[in-house]
Formats: sequence, structure tokens, C-alpha cells
Amino acid sequence: MPLCVINANATIGTGTIINTASIIEHDCKVGEFVHISPNVALGGSVQIENLTHIGIGSCIIQNIHVGENSVIGAGSTVIHAIPSNVTAVGNPARAITLIDKKDN
Repeated sequence: MPLCVINANATIGTGTIINTASIIEHDCKVGEFVHISPNVALGGSVQIENLTHIGIGSCIIQNIHVGENSVIGAGSTVIHAIPSNVTAVGNPARAITLIDKKDN
């Protein structure tokens, strides 16, 4: 999408959507079928696993791992690792629910 920045050595998986004005910094690894909403910023060396949704305006600081099939709420600031199959929201982001895989 327009105004996106993807810096050196970043890898983007198949089927991933990177929306308007998002920033993917150096050495990030974004998995398959991830949705990066508008105005998201990923610091250097962030790892986002498959099937994860990062909400609009969220920031993830450098060297953070976000597990697969998770949701980061809009406007969240992620400063700690986020496990797989959770919804995390807030500033700083905290896990609020486990996602039931049977519902997906």
C-alpha cells in the first residue's frame, strides 16, 4: 500500500497485507497471512508469526516476538513478547484472552 517503508533484510511471508503508512524496520521477519493495519510501526528485528493481526496504529519495539494466530489491538504498544493464540491490547500491551482454535 502507499507510503509503506520496508527496510533492509526484512522478510515478508506469502499472503501478508501491509497497509498504508506502515513501517517494517530492518531484519524483521513477518510470517504468512499476517495483516499489518495502517500506521503500524515494527522496530528492528521484530518477529511476527503466521496468521497474526496487528491493529491500526500499534507499535512494536525492537527484538519482540509475537506468536502465531494472535491479535494486537488498535493503538497498542508492545514491549514484551506476545504468545500464540492470544488477544493483547493496551499500553503496554497485555494478553486479555486466549483464542479458541476451534472457532477459527
